Amino acid sequence: MLALAEGVGQGLVPALLDPRLDPRAALARPPAGLPQAALRRLQATDLEQRARRVRADAERHGLALLTPDSPAFPERMRAMPLRPLALFARGNPAAAAAGARAIAVVGSRSPTPYGLAATRDFTTALARAGFVIWSGLAFGIDAAAHEAALDARAISVAVQAGGLDEIQPPAHSPLARRIVAHEGLLLTEAPCGLRPLRGHFPRRNRLIAAGAEAVLVVEAGERSGALHTAHHAADLGRAVFAVPGPYTSPRSRGCHRLIAEGATIANDPITLLRALAVDAALAGRPDGAGLELQADAVAILAQLRSGPRPFDLVLRESGLERARFLDVLLELVDRGAVQRLRGDLLALGSPV
Repeated sequence: MLALAEGVGQGLVPALLDPRLDPRAALARPPAGLPQAALRRLQATDLEQRARRVRADAERHGLALLTPDSPAFPERMRAMPLRPLALFARGNPAAAAAGARAIAVVGSRSPTPYGLAATRDFTTALARAGFVIWSGLAFGIDAAAHEAALDARAISVAVQAGGLDEIQPPAHSPLARRIVAHEGLLLTEAPCGLRPLRGHFPRRNRLIAAGAEAVLVVEAGERSGALHTAHHAADLGRAVFAVPGPYTSPRSRGCHRLIAEGATIANDPITLLRALAVDAALAGRPDGAGLELQADAVAILAQLRSGPRPFDLVLRESGLERARFLDVLLELVDRGAVQRLRGDLLALGSPV
């Protein structure tokens, strides 16, 4: 009922979205300073009836309805300012659990080939390192991030601006089904039947920023919505990373602006993984199953993605000390992830 009174429109009503709000008290005694439009919605005689109808529609479409008192409500969103009062979900709610490492990968809807390649490289490394990949299911960088996560057999969370009864854009309906089929999650604040308008996307972006522990902006123009996501993340105390690009590209100016404002430069996937303390996160796994996911291993594997390369060149460009390089290389060779060829060449072995 409070979510309907708040409106899920272009604006946000802080008085109703305060995480300290007692819903029953708000219904009985509306918060002071409530805008007149929200007050009228809150006092509407059919509010409860409409709320029941929204719940029935969600159930009919196979959606879970999550409120802040639900055990499956995303933990990182519980104490956020302007907390959502109701979320609609399809898929695996555990994908948004606080215990999972998660990063949002966002960017332009009309990326350059450079941006798409960077999205694939960064997301693949993050996915193999065990991160859940959050994004917005939009054209461009968002879709490329979801697809790279799925290709790496990782879990992905897609946050929509409209209702989940109709995927937007419709062309991404197959991608949405793949996300759910691979233990991922579709999430929205909007009830069924609400088609997204321009003003809904900033609301969606704040949820993407809140659901992950960090945000990576791969490519974005100066007015891109990805910058809103980054600013929401910064306001929440989340780490913000930006991929630099050609100074001549309008699609890189938003990233350069973020870097000037204090975002951390993501020079390459390996430096990003190290900044996110991937080694520390994987330490202590007794089965050793995370070997290929560790940052130093990714540093070697990344050098071989384009084909066989000389040993000395891989050593130099990996940025590892020789002793560490040899230790990691030996384990990769033992596991079949890397093979040594004639002429002192290294190449990828079996898929990792």
